[in-house]
Amino acid sequence: MIVEWIRHRLTPAPRGLRRMGYLRELIAVDARRRRNRRAWGPHLRATHSVILDQVAQLDRWNQVVVVGAGLLSDVPVATLALLFRRVVLVDVLFMPSVRLTALRIPSVELAPCDVTGVVEAVRTLPRGAPLPPSRPVIPGLADADLVVSCNVLSQLPLLPARWLARHHDTDEAALLAFRRRLIADHLHLLMEAPCPVCLVTDTERQEMTADRPTAAEDLLCGIVPDVEGATWWWRIAPRPEELWLHDVRHHVMGGRLRGVHMPRDGAARPGAAAPADQPGVTGGG
Repeated sequence: MIVEWIRHRLTPAPRGLRRMGYLRELIAVDARRRRNRRAWGPHLRATHSVILDQVAQLDRWNQVVVVGAGLLSDVPVATLALLFRRVVLVDVLFMPSVRLTALRIPSVELAPCDVTGVVEAVRTLPRGAPLPPSRPVIPGLADADLVVSCNVLSQLPLLPARWLARHHDTDEAALLAFRRRLIADHLHLLMEAPCPVCLVTDTERQEMTADRPTAAEDLLCGIVPDVEGATWWWRIAPRPEELWLHDVRHHVMGGRLRGVHMPRDGAARPGAAAPADQPGVTGGG
C-alpha cells in the first residue's frame, strides 16, 4: 500500500482524472497483477492469443487500434509493432512504463482519450442536472485494419457511476441505465468500425468457495456481446486478495465481435452462477 501511495503521488496525471480515481485504479490494478502473477498468467496469455489470432486472419496490416492499453500487460504490443505500420494505443490514462514503450518503438502512438465521452461531463455535473449523454469515440477508428477492445468494456461505467453515487446520490435504477448505456454505446461504435473488431471482456464475476460459486454478478448489465472465439476463467483475486474466505474469478470472452444482444425487459440479466468447471480456454463464445 505504501508503494502504491508513493506511485500515486509521483505519477503525473490530469487533475480531473486523478480526482475521479483513474490513476488510483490503474496503479491498483497493476499492483494486483504483480501480486498475483501466477493466477493472472493464463488470462494474460489467453488475451494475447486471441488478439494475435484475429491479426492472423487479416489481409492488411497497416493500422491497429487498441482500446484499454493503459498498462499494456494484456496487449502483445511488441508483436503488433512488428506486424503493423502503426499501432495506436487508446486509454484515458497511460502509466509511465507505457509512455517509455511508445518512445522506444516508433510505430507505437499513444492516443489519450475518454472513449465514453462522459468523464469530464460527470465530474463537472451541477447538482440536480440530468445525467450527461454518452458520446463514444475511438481515435483512429476510420483508418484501422483491426480494432481491439481489450479488457475494458466492463470497466467503462465504474468510476463515472461511482462518482455519481457519491456526489449526486443518483439512485440505483438511474445508475443501472447509465452503466448499460455506456457499455452498449461502446459496442455499437465498435460494430460501426470499417474493419474486423476483436473484443476481449469479462462478463461475469463469481465468488468461489471450495471450487463452488456462492455468489455471481453480471458485469455487463444484461448486455450480451456476440463473440466468435474463446471463453475462459480469470482468477482475478485468489483469497485473501479481496475476500478472506473466497476466491474471485471472472468469466471472459474473446474473439471477433459479430453483434450485440440487448436485454428485452430493460432489466439487468440476473447473475446466475455458472457450473464450477476448471479454469481454462474453451472454444465457442
